This record gives sequence, structure tokens and C-alpha cells, in this order.
Amino acid sequence: MEDLARLGCQKVLIFVGGEDYLKACGTNYYERLKESGWKGSVQLIDQPKVGHSFHIKDPSSEKAAELMEIFVSFLKN
Repeated sequence: MEDLARLGCQKVLIFVGGEDYLKACGTNYYERLKESGWKGSVQLIDQPKVGHSFHIKDPSSEKAAELMEIFVSFLKN
């Protein structure tokens, strides 16, 4: 956990899908980062009923557009 506390950025955004086979990894990273003593902000976005890389497989979907809006907002703030 000591390494995570030295993360060199101020904010992290983590996306996981409800049916993503890597959901547990993303959620675990989120929890470990929060508990590490890192001084930045971390946000976990869990989109239900989608799998891994859903936004690439169907970029015109409503869920992909929602992900993009969240991501753009994250970059702007």
C-alpha cells in the first residue's frame, strides 16, 4: 500500500462494468487506493449490465455516451 500512497497524480477515475470479468480487479484497486493514505481523490463508476470494453464494442450506445460524458467531466475538473 505504501507504493499507492506515492501515486503522482491528484485524481483517479476507475470504470467497471457490472458484467465485466475484471470488475473485481477495478473495485479492489479503488479500495486499496482509498486505504493507502494517498492524498488525491478517487472515483469508481460501476455501470450495470455491461461487460469489459463495452464502449469500444458499441461506441454509439447510450451507455458509451454516458461513459464519455463522465470521462470528459473528469478531465475538465
